[in-house]
Amino acid sequence: MTIEDDLADAMAAHVADVQAGPGLGGAVRRGHRARVTRLRVAGAAIVTATVAVTVPVMLNPGGPADAGQNQVVMRNDVTVPDVTGRRATEAAKALHDAGLKAALAGMSSANGLVGTQEPAAGKVVAWGSTVTLHVQLPPAPTPQALGDLGDGREFGGIRLTYLPDGLEWGKWSKDDVVGPGKSYTTSFRKSGLQQADYAVQVIVAHGASAAALYDFQPEREVETVDLGGRPARLSRDGDSGAAGGPVTPTVTWKLRKDLAVKLLIGPEYAKEIDAMSELRKIAKGVRPVR
Repeated sequence: MTIEDDLADAMAAHVADVQAGPGLGGAVRRGHRARVTRLRVAGAAIVTATVAVTVPVMLNPGGPADAGQNQVVMRNDVTVPDVTGRRATEAAKALHDAGLKAALAGMSSANGLVGTQEPAAGKVVAWGSTVTLHVQLPPAPTPQALGDLGDGREFGGIRLTYLPDGLEWGKWSKDDVVGPGKSYTTSFRKSGLQQADYAVQVIVAHGASAAALYDFQPEREVETVDLGGRPARLSRDGDSGAAGGPVTPTVTWKLRKDLAVKLLIGPEYAKEIDAMSELRKIAKGVRPVR
């Protein structure tokens, strides 16, 4: 069979239902000889093109392809891996290896950690789908001037013998917080909360720093109370409230001439307890250890 025959058969399938006009046959016969050469070349090209696009669809991506064949590969669905908590670069690579794409949202930092992902881990999606990663900067290192304080109740030359139930050490400490002498601070929080969500903060100051801590009086509506025979300043709004910020009930006093202590109740925790009463209880339970 000639190429013209192949072409005629191919074209017949496409024009079988087309009705020719009364003058079309003559026009075709008159132009036949002039076009026969061009038709041979064009026919070869069209038949070749028809063969080229008629290729098998491969449904099993794991099976071997026949030699010399063009294959269209259909990928299977993919289960989204869990990449939360990983660095953004590592998470993106893991998604790529699984046949997915990654789109970063939030803090676009190579050191950032993936907080959440959409779709969530375990979802089944089409191969090549995009997973959005919400990236957060890693938390800043917490200051640990005094190292591991255990339960946190003894630090900076004092010990707290009383704290409200349900509080734990915030696992941080800092020194040189006030004045020219030695000073320290740490805090306590409700179990499971972040460091910033403190319930009780304690500041201890020695020597010249003790005077700086005690003499600093930004509070409003200060009540002078007796703590073990020593005067203490009790404030419902605290330093923050006096400056227009959140209310932080505060008490400041001296355990001795060269040792001052300041206690603060966190603004959210203050809403949950009788803050002024608890301040008194905590303060009365503070003891010097050196």
